[in-house]
Amino acid sequence: MSIGYNPFYKNSVRSAEVHILQSFGADFYGAPMRLLILGFVRDEKDYGGLDALVEDIRIDCDVARQSLAREAWTPAEGVVGGAKGTFDGSWLVR
Repeated sequence: MSIGYNPFYKNSVRSAEVHILQSFGADFYGAPMRLLILGFVRDEKDYGGLDALVEDIRIDCDVARQSLAREAWTPAEGVVGGAKGTFDGSWLVR
């Protein structure tokens, strides 16, 4: 997920963009989506060209996949921050 101004495109309004790593068989534009931010990869920066931006996004995806492949990165069902709560984490559990 990118949250910021996307300096390469000279945006003046902050935006949030989600890069979905999973492939799906159909489009789901307009569908509600739940997101869980699990970490930070890098700061946004301005690039000298589109190729450099695309390469950093590719590296970001690789970093995210490696992180998500680690054992037990997801919280146990119904447990958030080490305490029991009302959060339904069943959609997070592998």
